[in-house]
Amino acid sequence: MSQSLLKPLTGRTAINLGNLVLILLLVHGIWQVLGNYGHIAGMQDEMEEILEGLGTILVALGVALEERETLLKFIGVYPAGLTPLQARVDHHCHGYGLLLLLVGLFVEVAVYVIRMPNLDTVNFDPGLILAGTAFCVLGALLLARLTWLLWRAPAEAAQAA
Repeated sequence: MSQSLLKPLTGRTAINLGNLVLILLLVHGIWQVLGNYGHIAGMQDEMEEILEGLGTILVALGVALEERETLLKFIGVYPAGLTPLQARVDHHCHGYGLLLLLVGLFVEVAVYVIRMPNLDTVNFDPGLILAGTAFCVLGALLLARLTWLLWRAPAEAAQAA
């Protein structure tokens, strides 16, 4: 891919728009799981699928955000294009990317423990579903915080200068 395509896709605006879409997706998934929680016996497989998908998305986004700086170096935007604003964006993306990666992994682990063969977790399945859902809530909150930090990054960069 060319630098002219990747640079806008790694910018603050694109990241924030993606974050907002993913927040809505997470809220919808959380709503689906919690809305069907009373019928867990008949809906558990669907709940697991939702949580596994959301966890995978959080992991993928976390890796991409965490490695934003490396990608921009690889395509040749940095070091010439490294401004105080870009450094601030990289800082936020790296930290929150790592957190989202870990949260997504915890969601996936909660689902995997339920599905593990030779491990009877039937009595713990509802709690593990709730734990995975709680991690999805945390992921949505982290994305909202990152969106806020990226939105106000120009002011932070100006104050630091």
